[in-house]
Amino acid sequence: MATLPDPRRRDVDDLRQQLRSLGYLDAGVDRFVLGPAHATRRPAAIALLASLRIGALAAVLLGPAAAIGVAARMPGLITGARDGFVVAAYLGALFGAASFVGSLALVLSAAAAGARSGVIGRRAAALTAGALFTIVCLAYLTLWWDASTLSAGTFAWRSAWTLLPVALAAAISLLLGHLVTVTTLAVVVARSGGACGVHGVPGSSRRVLAAAGALTFVAALLLLTFSARADHDRVEAPALAVVSSGVRARLIAIDGFDAAIADGLRGRGQIPAIGALFDGAIARLDSGDTRDPARAWTTVATGQLPDRHGVHALETRRVAGVEGTLATADRSPLARSIDGVTDLLRLTTPSIATGTERRVKTMWEVAAGAGLRTAVVNWWATWPAPADGGIVVTDRATLRLERGGGLDAEIAPPDVYETLRARWPALREEASAAAARMHSPPATAGMLRRSVELDALQIGITRSITSATTDLVCTYLPGLDLVQHALFAGDGAQTAAAAAERLAALEQYYVALDSLLAPVLQPSPGEIVFVVTAPGRVQSGSGGLFAAVGEAVNTRLKDGSARPTDVMPTVLHALGIPISRELAGRPAVEMFSAAFAQRSPVREVSTYGSPAAERAPRTGQPLDQEMIDRLRSLGYVR
Repeated sequence: MATLPDPRRRDVDDLRQQLRSLGYLDAGVDRFVLGPAHATRRPAAIALLASLRIGALAAVLLGPAAAIGVAARMPGLITGARDGFVVAAYLGALFGAASFVGSLALVLSAAAAGARSGVIGRRAAALTAGALFTIVCLAYLTLWWDASTLSAGTFAWRSAWTLLPVALAAAISLLLGHLVTVTTLAVVVARSGGACGVHGVPGSSRRVLAAAGALTFVAALLLLTFSARADHDRVEAPALAVVSSGVRARLIAIDGFDAAIADGLRGRGQIPAIGALFDGAIARLDSGDTRDPARAWTTVATGQLPDRHGVHALETRRVAGVEGTLATADRSPLARSIDGVTDLLRLTTPSIATGTERRVKTMWEVAAGAGLRTAVVNWWATWPAPADGGIVVTDRATLRLERGGGLDAEIAPPDVYETLRARWPALREEASAAAARMHSPPATAGMLRRSVELDALQIGITRSITSATTDLVCTYLPGLDLVQHALFAGDGAQTAAAAAERLAALEQYYVALDSLLAPVLQPSPGEIVFVVTAPGRVQSGSGGLFAAVGEAVNTRLKDGSARPTDVMPTVLHALGIPISRELAGRPAVEMFSAAFAQRSPVREVSTYGSPAAERAPRTGQPLDQEMIDRLRSLGYVR
């Protein structure tokens, strides 16, 4: 005797048979999305479960697309394939959830509107819901895959490599929009018991699909073109033709320098080495906001403003599972609160700005690429060191030298690490001796000596890795900023005696720094010594200085003016390197003598290209937490 069919199974078969007869289950992806549709479920439940599946598909399709856009806009966040997969998973979950919510809202709204209409009205409502979802998805993909991501030329849509992703964006958008339309129709059928009896999904004929695909593709190209930013156009970097100027350059960066205090000490003859700078060319530097050293000194090193060079803040965030960092500059109180919550949940952790965030070349990378011998010591955001950027002793190098072990790209090339490690005990002893010569009240002695020791180490490292044949040497000295910040930052009312005592301690540091710099500020034959200063984190009204001494310097320039972005092109021009038209600054040619200007006119190139992607070997234990702890102890981070 035959068994009777299960009534619940019959309900499932009946509804699916209706959907199949109407052509709503012709495609495999339709069958996947409408798998939960059967008569035992309410229409709202069918809409909910089908939207969940649409969200899952959107996560798979949109997550990688979002990761591509993030990699272009935030190069410091994604440093490798692993980071790309993790970011794609995070963004896939985010946009999958957004697609689920958007799909569910559109399906329920369109089904409710169609319930009050006839067959044509219901189908029009379903088609409208799908079209809206397509438009939103297309706009998202196109604006994320903008010209900076897709183009290797001057206009995004002229590249064949651009047409393929734009076509993919159009296809993804049409597919998801189609699924919203089909889901809406299925919900209408479930509500009406099959009253929506016209066969086929509206707009699914081959001619209509071809026309819709072509229009979507053209719309994506137009949106991409209008959203493309001119400063993101990539131009092939030409080979740099260096016309030797017969000059080598040394750049000393002094943070926390107050020109008014220096003027007073110079008048009393207490800082002869620094005072000698005023016998050369002097330009007053419009330093702007220098309270964030990573941002300010990257501007000096690249000749570009933060919006272009990409380093916005010393403090950044690292997303769980991702090696790269996410800039957190100019955060609102709400954003900082969110940072605290995500840190508490271990979704993010505090981190420090690195060179992976930087989108343009530094002056030493340009010079090294032109074939010159270069060295940079202790500059902000230089870690991890590039493999082909000359000698790079990053801002994490002293930590590595103290702790030993394998390199994690703190110093490049690796043989320089071996040289410095052999010299390290002697360098520490020399720095300690310089610190011991400081005479100050007990309350400030420890801080002053620590800062002297830090500056002395950077000068000693520079001396150990350079020679008379090095074309460009750049050294960053933080000690004065550390002392000034420790003495005066965040301190409200204080007695006149206390203020005078702190000012005296600060002046003592100027004298100690002058002693350290005495052999450094003396240019050798054929050399120009540039000094750039900034007020540091404790702002003053005096601004910074840009000074130069040497045979090729215009000693009559005593009151010039310059910007931080002018430092890089000025130094490169002194070396005979052509100046990129992309730079925000200009060479301060008035700082050079007439003879130098005559034999070395300014030459230009279109671009310096992008920084090298290859980094120095990373085999040692990372020093991320140690770096944060050190900067916290020095007052840079909270």
